[in-house]
Amino acid sequence: MSTIFDNDVSETGTSFIMHKNADKNWYAGGEVVSLDKIMICPDTIKTGWGMWNGTYETTYADTPFIKIPKPEEGYSEAFSINIFTNDKQKFLWSRFSFGEYQAFKKMAVQFYKDIEANKGKVPVFQVGGYEVIELKALNVNIPLFEFLGWKDRPAEFVVPLWEEPMIADGEVSMSDKVAAATQAQIDRQELTDDDIPF
Repeated sequence: MSTIFDNDVSETGTSFIMHKNADKNWYAGGEVVSLDKIMICPDTIKTGWGMWNGTYETTYADTPFIKIPKPEEGYSEAFSINIFTNDKQKFLWSRFSFGEYQAFKKMAVQFYKDIEANKGKVPVFQVGGYEVIELKALNVNIPLFEFLGWKDRPAEFVVPLWEEPMIADGEVSMSDKVAAATQAQIDRQELTDDDIPF
């Protein structure tokens, strides 16, 4: 089995991952996924507020872990971070559920103070176990992460060039880096009228 400690390169895409409290499982694309060891990309950490209002709405601080005002009632504390598993899968863990936010905070406190001293490296965690918090109507299972240390970033742990939101008020916006990549793709593909399907 290939692990993050091997040199083999595997091409996989990035998908969203979430933890479901009810069955204590991690899900990506509707399928249960098993997490053993993960690396996280400190450069992708975002914290702020999120809610579901027919669509996902998120507002993030310019600097992670700096509190910003709650946009309105109904928003919950939110975070977003890219992770890389020991079987070389890339996931975006971007959530605002209570249990997952608590898990993220418990993870972050283990490494965040040492980020500047470890530029270019990524923190590695063992995934396993739960802390149970009893609330009025339910128990919340908070996934636990044990910090194993800092490791050089594997070449295959590449963060995708997409960003959020790409479209706001009918206008497409993107960073210069994404715009250049998009234009390069357009330049490589010359479209003709024959490419139009109707």
